[in-house]
Amino acid sequence: MTELAEQPLTPETSIAVAGAIWLARLSSAGLAESDDDDELDEDTRERQRHHARQTIASYETAVRIFTRWAERNGKHRLGDLQIGDLVAYARALRKRSYDLSQRAATARAGGQSERLSERTVHAYVRPLFGFLALADSQGAIPFRVAAARPEVSRVLPRLPTPIAPTPPDLRRLVRFYDKPAGEERERQMLTRLRNAALLHLLFSSGARISEALSLDVGDVARDRRILARVIVRGKGRREGTLFIRKHAEQALHRYLAARNWPPAREPLFVAFDPRTGGGRLSRISGWRIVTGAANALADQLGWEGKADEAELLRQVTPHTFRHFVGYHLLNEGVALAEVSQILRHRSVEVTRSFYASYADVQLQEVHDQFSADPWPLDE
Repeated sequence: MTELAEQPLTPETSIAVAGAIWLARLSSAGLAESDDDDELDEDTRERQRHHARQTIASYETAVRIFTRWAERNGKHRLGDLQIGDLVAYARALRKRSYDLSQRAATARAGGQSERLSERTVHAYVRPLFGFLALADSQGAIPFRVAAARPEVSRVLPRLPTPIAPTPPDLRRLVRFYDKPAGEERERQMLTRLRNAALLHLLFSSGARISEALSLDVGDVARDRRILARVIVRGKGRREGTLFIRKHAEQALHRYLAARNWPPAREPLFVAFDPRTGGGRLSRISGWRIVTGAANALADQLGWEGKADEAELLRQVTPHTFRHFVGYHLLNEGVALAEVSQILRHRSVEVTRSFYASYADVQLQEVHDQFSADPWPLDE
């Protein structure tokens, strides 16, 4: 894999080989365990070095589909490609199905032609810019990717503005790991306290799961005291602040005290299983901690006859805590610009777009409450 990633690209390199080299480079740069951030902008995504396994797999599919289309149209080498070919490919995706799923194959065999969804078209085209950017950097294609991007974007379907889903009430969920279910051995106690600290941190700060798991002990504690404000580097390496409320402070204090206050450079959240004991907790493990608690609480609520609330909890991910923080703050009357800073969005416009539906509901309530009514008709 490493040897493949180091191979240079030239105009004579086949598109298939070039795609394999690009994917090898992504894989060798490091794999994150899961993608959780639905706010990624395209430029930030291109800059990030760590990619989830699922992301790598989806990029591989996109490159394979493009390679197949290019070869059918007589384009075998990187030097054969032109901007017009990328535009034609995007148009082709919109006109017919290039879906590789079994369902799509069955439909084609039956003479049907399923159109790809708008998001699928974007998912097949977007990785090509990263793939071709590598070729562009080595002079292997006869055009600049910066010039191709706007031309291709003009023929892509318009995607709806992303809207943050309305989150369930998480105030019961955050307490899930606070009390032991029975007698605990030391490792079980440490695991539960770690899980509780993670949930309280997410609930208090609205941190992204990647931000929370990247923290070291020294980031949150000084002289065995939990800090009220924690500096963190988020997306695009932008520096921001996580605010630690009293409940999260107490959960973190219990957890670190049980670990005998490890050195400042030790990871804050560590794995306690025998295989990876002492290593930084992975993102997939962080997801399991959150979703495991949510599903267990959902089962309990289902037994209590609260089916609707249980169904919402089954959809909870670590990112749901961010949405809960955003919605709750707005509901309490906090200004949109302040919510944007607390959530560490790159601009207030991002916050506005994600919570547009919420703002509309609030405006409707204000309008209904304070707008004038006509005088009653004279009898």
